[in-house]
Amino acid sequence: MIADSDGGDFRLLGPVEVVVDGEPLRFARRQQLDLLAFLMLRAGRVVATGEIIEAMWGGAAPRTANVQVQNMVSALRAALHGRSGPLATVDRQAAGYALHITAGRLDLAAFTRLVGQAREARTPAAAVGLLRAALGLWRGTLPLAGVRATFVTAARPYLIEQRDRALEQLFDAELGCGNHAAIVPELTDAVAADPVRQRFVAQLMIALHRSGRVTDALGVYRNARHTLSDEYGLDVGRELQVLERRILLGDHTLDLPLEPDRAVAGQAVAQPVRAALPVPAQLPLDVRGFAGRGTQLAHLDALADGAAATPPETVVAVLMGTAGVGKTALAVHWAQQAAARFPDGQLYVNLRGFHPAARPVEPGEALRGFLDALGIAPERVPAGLDAQAALYRSLVAGRRILVLLDNAVDADQVRPLLPGGRGGMVLITSRDQLIGLVALEGAHPVTLGVLSGVEARELLAGRLGGARVAADVQAADEIAVRCARLPLALAMVAARAAVHPALPLRALSAELSAVRERLRPQDPDDFTTDVQAAFSWSCRRLTPSAARLFRLLGLHPGADAGVSAAASLAGAPADAVRPLLTELARAHLITEHLPGRFSLHDLLRGYAAKLAQLNETEPDRRAALRRVLSHYLHSAYAAALRIYPHRYRLDLAPADPGAAVTRFGDVNEASAWFTSEHAVLLTALNTAADENLATYAWQLASALSTYLDRYGHWHDWVATGRTALAAAERCADRAGQAHAHGSLGLAYNRLKRYGEAHAHLRRADRAFGELDDLVGQAYTNLRMSLVHEGQGDRHAALLDARHALDRFQSAGHHIGRGQALNSVGWLHAQLGQHGDAVKYCEQAVEVHRELGDREGLANALDSLGYAHHGRGDHRQATVHYQEALVVLRQLADPYYETITLTHLGDTHHAAGDRRPAADAWQLSLAMLDELGHPDAGELRDRLARLDEA
Repeated sequence: MIADSDGGDFRLLGPVEVVVDGEPLRFARRQQLDLLAFLMLRAGRVVATGEIIEAMWGGAAPRTANVQVQNMVSALRAALHGRSGPLATVDRQAAGYALHITAGRLDLAAFTRLVGQAREARTPAAAVGLLRAALGLWRGTLPLAGVRATFVTAARPYLIEQRDRALEQLFDAELGCGNHAAIVPELTDAVAADPVRQRFVAQLMIALHRSGRVTDALGVYRNARHTLSDEYGLDVGRELQVLERRILLGDHTLDLPLEPDRAVAGQAVAQPVRAALPVPAQLPLDVRGFAGRGTQLAHLDALADGAAATPPETVVAVLMGTAGVGKTALAVHWAQQAAARFPDGQLYVNLRGFHPAARPVEPGEALRGFLDALGIAPERVPAGLDAQAALYRSLVAGRRILVLLDNAVDADQVRPLLPGGRGGMVLITSRDQLIGLVALEGAHPVTLGVLSGVEARELLAGRLGGARVAADVQAADEIAVRCARLPLALAMVAARAAVHPALPLRALSAELSAVRERLRPQDPDDFTTDVQAAFSWSCRRLTPSAARLFRLLGLHPGADAGVSAAASLAGAPADAVRPLLTELARAHLITEHLPGRFSLHDLLRGYAAKLAQLNETEPDRRAALRRVLSHYLHSAYAAALRIYPHRYRLDLAPADPGAAVTRFGDVNEASAWFTSEHAVLLTALNTAADENLATYAWQLASALSTYLDRYGHWHDWVATGRTALAAAERCADRAGQAHAHGSLGLAYNRLKRYGEAHAHLRRADRAFGELDDLVGQAYTNLRMSLVHEGQGDRHAALLDARHALDRFQSAGHHIGRGQALNSVGWLHAQLGQHGDAVKYCEQAVEVHRELGDREGLANALDSLGYAHHGRGDHRQATVHYQEALVVLRQLADPYYETITLTHLGDTHHAAGDRRPAADAWQLSLAMLDELGHPDAGELRDRLARLDEA
């Protein structure tokens, strides 16, 4: 980071100063420097005069404050005028003043940018370099040194917190590089400087442990405990307690590379200590060439300052306006500019409130996305919407988080997503006025109309260059009028003009006018005619293949589409479709909002669907829809088999000709695909049901169930099952009904709704019987056994498990036979019939070994260990538990590992081996705490009783 040779360094991260050619700039009065510091904190944003007065004097502002501010600004402008021109300008705007650094750099902006880049770095080594550069911008430990104005009381701690967070991030990255020994001195200094910051303590303990200094690591913990208790009256946090215990146990996972930002299911155990919650950064990319909206941006800045006030309040703002007016663009642009104000993260969800093809996002679905982003494991997510909302509010309470809820349909959709604590901000965009939120929740309405003439001209100038617009201002203004001054339409016209720099703006205006005349509007003042004219004009410039793809994208069932889905719609290879997508994106007809994922604005999607109705035959439209549904069905089934190769097999028809099928190299690829396509798959299933394509609907629901069950999306599981069942019933598809009933029975069992589970499983058994599907009946028996066990009726559960075993054996279905053998053995053990339990569990272990079913093998080994424990053979039980743990660790399944660890501790305790019992229970407790699982309380009680004994 080197300043421009003719510019200056604007410095806040230490003594406040402006350095030009190595010399600090002189200011006549200290207040000028104070004002400059305040404006530097908000560089590039409009600051209201009242805000400046409050920052400079607080509640003791003089009566002449307005005049004094004007005088200080004038003096500041003069001081910032360098030899070669102004180093920075203080521009007067309607809403206040804005500092723009024209020559040089601001250290705070550079620091924030480098830290953000480090967060996105692909390797720990890259992150280390960026963070070292960021922290090198600090000069001393006291930011804003020399400033005496009132605002420094709140601003200085905020900046220090940003530095300490960057330090934590740096130490994590250094640990990820294996540089544990090298950073011990730095960490020691950090702990000495801030002994209350327990994250530094944890990082020092890990660094010492990895350096072979276990005694020193434990000594750091003891010192921290005494310091926190004696000097601050605080208790050591749970993370440090768990870490100390794991060091005592010699936990080998502490030696794994520390990757604190990873929240992949099954890897929580490999993260010895991490921040209490990850810092989400979900905002979409900023809008290129954003222009205008100064009043609204200033209003949002002022509201954000309310969220940062002392005491803070949670601010809710509703950005409302018609379709295409630029609500999302403004919200995202402001949020990106304001991200540094919300150091605890930014959450984002597109609620699809007015999407022409997809259903609005259910609040529970949005909550699950937020909980995932906040690092909550599926096992910790409660079942009900109210409970999920309560957990979400608890997690974000008191945190400086920005929540952006885009495209909301009504107040009921967003209420469960509003945090209840203080200090954060919620920004909502909607075509609806959301009067209920304004009236009941005190939301601040911010209305957005079309661009003014000046703003529209600024947008065109930002994309085409000021000189080109200035050469024909009248034509630029006519283009703005022809586009109804809507940013969406203007961006499309500007895209064409940018591709053809020699084309006069007057020619573009004439073309737009001609297209509008051909549309023959009934109402010449109807702005929708202008918008459709811009759309039509843009589409006329497409190649025939790109135009056809645009029309077909209007038929896509989801909010966005990947390359393979687009290729399936077109019935063409992906390599042939990628250039067409690029062509559409350059014309601003679609947006690549994530790498390889494309979306259409709601207005454009509706227009594309209309063109498809006019230009594609009904058979062609139907074939395109079937191809894309076939793509999702076959890809989802391939992903489900990769996640669990021994799941219930479906007899799928071959993929439709022209449908692309995604293949997956491993379980991580499959899980990532499901996560990215989750919302689209739900919409695709609903579309299949609406179009009476029952087979697509129920088979897609079945394929989805593997992912939905594994990752705890049980409400989605129920919803997909009910949709599939309704579609199968409408089409009298008996096989679809059988599978849907069976899946619903298992989903309701997960939610402990046992009456509904029984009802669906009885219907599944009857339907499979009519189809002479013995395997389907056997799996239904296994599911009935689970329901009875959940209700505590082990005798009925055993009876159903035996029925399942008989049917699997009659059908020669070995995978199911192994699962049934394990269930029968486990239930015998639960009933105290340990001899029979051992016999069946040994057979289950043998079957799963032969089949290579590692999940089944781990479960059977745990059951066999439990049976031997019941017989009093503690040595043999320990052998089987330990083998089960080896398999579970290979599978990276922490929750089931805690179950086996608890059983192992029970066996050690029963054998009188209290120390190994405590070790096993403690490790299980640490993992359950990491997962946030409620079973941790019972284990904690056991350990307490053991300590008392």
